[in-house]
Amino acid sequence: MNPDTIIEIEDGGYMEMETTQIKGVDSTKRFTKAKLRNEATLIVKEKLFTHEDQSAETSFDIDLDGINCRTNIVSRSVAKGSSKQLFLAKMHGNNKCYGHSECDAILMDKADIAAIPEIAAHHLDANLVHEAAIGKIAGEQLMKLMTLGLTEAEAEKQIINGFLK
Repeated sequence: MNPDTIIEIEDGGYMEMETTQIKGVDSTKRFTKAKLRNEATLIVKEKLFTHEDQSAETSFDIDLDGINCRTNIVSRSVAKGSSKQLFLAKMHGNNKCYGHSECDAILMDKADIAAIPEIAAHHLDANLVHEAAIGKIAGEQLMKLMTLGLTEAEAEKQIINGFLK
């Protein structure tokens, strides 16, 4: 399962895309290429949970060509076991535009996650932002839920489910 998605959003167009991979798929490579024209908007929300030896690679390449176009790419992921994830986000601000890319991930066991941003402004009024955070589940979160009567495994599951919603 390795889809390539090509998106061209014309003047004033709007597209919202949601992708979800929760376990079940051993290996994926998803590539999305987009070109946005004047006043166009692209919103992408990704949820990803890999475990055991699974791997997932997501790549976005967005050309913000139009005046006042905008994009918001948000990825939430959990990697468990010895799984591997790669998140690539490229945004090219070629006009007065706004681009935001965010990758938040929870790393568990011996898993591996990489978030690689590339933002390039080719216009004085291009406004591009990338945020990335990768970390483990905080011990305080587990303890609080365990004091409410959950086992450690139940608490971990609740934290993961809440994070991916």
